[in-house]
Amino acid sequence: MSNSRRLGGPRGLSDLMGATLGSARLAKGVQRARALLLWPQAVGPEIARLTRPRSQQGGTLFVEVRDSATAHHLTLQRHHFLRRLNEVLGEEQVTEIRFGVGRVPAPPDAPRPAPLPAPDRERARALVRDVGGELHGAALRAAEAVTRARRWREEQGWRPCPVCDEASREQPCRACTLTLEDPNVKRAARSLTRHPERLAALPDRLGHSGADAARFLALAALSETLELLALECVRGGGEAGYREFLTEQAELWVALTRRAPRRPLTRSDRALLPERVRAVLEAGRGPA
Repeated sequence: MSNSRRLGGPRGLSDLMGATLGSARLAKGVQRARALLLWPQAVGPEIARLTRPRSQQGGTLFVEVRDSATAHHLTLQRHHFLRRLNEVLGEEQVTEIRFGVGRVPAPPDAPRPAPLPAPDRERARALVRDVGGELHGAALRAAEAVTRARRWREEQGWRPCPVCDEASREQPCRACTLTLEDPNVKRAARSLTRHPERLAALPDRLGHSGADAARFLALAALSETLELLALECVRGGGEAGYREFLTEQAELWVALTRRAPRRPLTRSDRALLPERVRAVLEAGRGPA
């Protein structure tokens, strides 16, 4: 008979009760383990570094800290931890939290940030060249700090913003992206594509950032026009009308690029132009 019971025969009452009680004990153990495991999530990383949940007896969770002062401080805040812990658990499984002094591992030392690189002294002097008198020394130190931060960003892989030239992760940088959407900046850019000499007056109207943004948009528009005209010159076999218009637009582009008055193109001017445009303008002509 004993063999038949082991192989699937009728089980005794004690066997059934033992299995039921074992399952209940296991379920309670899992519930207590959940409270211990979810403690860091409930209290956050800062409190979790200072504490170690030790055990749960009934509805009381026992938590160890390093010293009595920390235990007293956290005890005063225990109702916040209690509410948050039960929210994470999904039901009220913990009714009390008791903090006591115990052995809590020391938190690992935070990694030290890499030191800032040496300042770009040449750029710093250029930034404060118009500052004189007693303020020059303080301004130079502030400019050197700015250049150190710029060099650090560049070492992290940041590139100069194509609008303001400041090192940035985004291209253009976030501030310039907003400036480029300004309707006043866009109107100024359209004007610069025809009258680059107006760039000098823009900082008074739009500020230096607005003037740089308008110049950036104007150069982008002129670059697109230059590429299309160069292509038409190639397709048309060098038709004089296209070539004259291409030369005119190239002079405007160079004037904005150099921030200088418009002038007939020189050899150094043509060297700045996009490759296709330069090739078309230099075809069949000698050096200027």
